[in-house]
Amino acid sequence: MLHTLRTNERVFELNDNYEAIDELREGGYGDADFTVSKAKVMFQTGLDFEGDLLRGVALKTYDAKEVYYREDTGEPIAIHGLRYQPIQYTTMIDKSRDMIERCNLDATGVQEKISVSPNGGMCFVEYKLPAKEYTTPDGDKGYIKIMALSSFNGVWSFILSLGFHQSACLNSQIFIKNPASIYKARHTNKLDIDLGVSVLGKAANIVEDEIELWHELYNTPTLLREELEVFAEVAEYTGELDEIGHFDYSSYPSNKALNYMLCVYQDNYAKHMGHNRWAVYNAVTDWSTHGPSSAKNKIALMQRRTDKVSEVMTKYLLEAA
Repeated sequence: MLHTLRTNERVFELNDNYEAIDELREGGYGDADFTVSKAKVMFQTGLDFEGDLLRGVALKTYDAKEVYYREDTGEPIAIHGLRYQPIQYTTMIDKSRDMIERCNLDATGVQEKISVSPNGGMCFVEYKLPAKEYTTPDGDKGYIKIMALSSFNGVWSFILSLGFHQSACLNSQIFIKNPASIYKARHTNKLDIDLGVSVLGKAANIVEDEIELWHELYNTPTLLREELEVFAEVAEYTGELDEIGHFDYSSYPSNKALNYMLCVYQDNYAKHMGHNRWAVYNAVTDWSTHGPSSAKNKIALMQRRTDKVSEVMTKYLLEAA
C-alpha cells in the first residue's frame, strides 16, 4: 500500500516503511550523535625566550594537513591531507534510513544497532529486517540485513552493503549474483554517498534473484578438485593441492583459514547438504563470519574476508558458467 505525502506542491509516494523508519529517526543517533570538525595542524618548534624571560611557545602551522576532532569533547581523532573527504556519521545513518524507507523491502520491525569506537574514530551501523523470511535451499530461514560503516581515523573506507543472515548457522551470506549489493569508496572526492544509496536501493529490490541463484548452487554437484581450489584461493594458500587428503585431517596444511574451511565443509556442510556449490558457498561464508582470528578490529576483518569471498565466488561461478 502506498501513501501520498504532499509538501510544497511536490508529491511523494511512500510505502509502508515510513512508520518503521520514522520510529528510528525519533530514536536519534545513539553514540554517533556528534559532529566532527577540522582545523589546521600546528606544532611546537621550541620556546621563545627574551634573555632569561620566557615569552611563550614558538608555533608553526602545517598547511598540508588538517586535524579532525569531535566538537562535543574537543578530542582529536586523526590527521589527514587536504584531499580527505569525510562523512558525518549522522549523515550516513540518515541516508541508510532513507534507502530502507524507499526500497521494496518490508521494514516492519526493523532493528538498528549503532556502534562507535571509544574516541569516535569508527562507526558501524547494522540493520536487520526480520519481517520477511526467505528459505534457503537446505531449508534454513533467513532475513535481509544492511550494513553501513565509515571512519574518521582512516581505518575504514565508506561501505554500504546488503546481505543475508541465516537463522540456524548464523552465517552472513554474501550476495554474489548482484555485485551492486555493496558500495565501497575511500574518503576522497570520488566518494558519492547518494550514488551508494541509489545502487543499494536497486539491489534491495531484486533480492529474489539472489535466492534463485542459491537454489541453482544447491543443484550443482562439485568434485573434490573444485572444492579445494575455491577454499585454497579464499585462504590464499599457495601450496600443492594434490598433497591435501580431503578426508584425512592429518594431511591438512598449516594454513589456518584453509584448515577451517576444510573442517566445516567435511564435518557439517557436505555431510548435511551434499557435495555441491551451495555447501562450498556456506563453508566459505562460515569462515568469513566465524573463522578465528587474533585481529582486534573484528568488523574490519570481516569486511576484508567478505570482499575476498565475494571476489573468489564470483570468479568461480563465472568460470564454471
